[in-house]
Amino acid sequence: MDDNSEEVLSPEPFPDHDTRRKFGQDWFLKINTYDGPGSEYAYYDTGIVGFVFGEMWPRPHLTIRERRWITLVGCGQSDTPRPIQSHVYAAINSGDCTVEEVDEFNLFYATLTGWPKGNAINEALILAQQRIEKEKGIKYTFPKIVPWHEPAAAEIRRARGKRAYEEIMLRPAPVGNTAFRGPGYLDFMYGENWTRPVLSRRERRIITICCAIAMSCDKEAESHVFAAFKSGDITKLEMDELVLHYAVLAGWLQGSRLDDIVQRVHAEVTRAQSEGD
Repeated sequence: MDDNSEEVLSPEPFPDHDTRRKFGQDWFLKINTYDGPGSEYAYYDTGIVGFVFGEMWPRPHLTIRERRWITLVGCGQSDTPRPIQSHVYAAINSGDCTVEEVDEFNLFYATLTGWPKGNAINEALILAQQRIEKEKGIKYTFPKIVPWHEPAAAEIRRARGKRAYEEIMLRPAPVGNTAFRGPGYLDFMYGENWTRPVLSRRERRIITICCAIAMSCDKEAESHVFAAFKSGDITKLEMDELVLHYAVLAGWLQGSRLDDIVQRVHAEVTRAQSEGD
């Protein structure tokens, strides 16, 4: 665990409840691109409008776009169609993400969590485009995709996969001695998916960490948190914000689990750096 004992405090209070509620409702509109709920239920007043949009979304250290990827992972893993559809629509309608970027997110997300999960995001993407066409008159078109790699000899695919793995994970690549570990993990996941354009490596790290903990893959989560810290792609403050945002979507129990991993791995990386690696 991290030995940092400094307290991290909540933001300064609003002058009154109405001002705080208005702030949360404004942020709901900013993120979702439509007016939010009132305060008729505790779920809305204290939860959605109060904490989620009034306190969590405006926090620093992560961009709105990065928070959208965390949100889409959380919604996707919840298997609840309405939040999935709402946040895919909002990501595009706000201009924070393009259709191509959400489509690329979904390819990566589906590779990590399974193609059936990706189907739900893909359907939401189609519905979002149809809705925007109806509301704004922006003609529905298929995304301009980046094609899959050109066919290559097996040896070339394996070398490319191992090289990508080592660049991303900052450790020697495993032996691809099974159908999964070779053609699936090294050749496709690392050699032909992680290396695609459209999303940055930092964004792919954020998505992967969320997917790993969502699927109870603690070993993978630890490996990717380690690589994110060691590469410098994600700082401690940024990672802490990732944990909080993901916890809002997956629950405090999952958040506690990921937070424990983050604090432990950060302490290990810091100690190794102080000892000269």
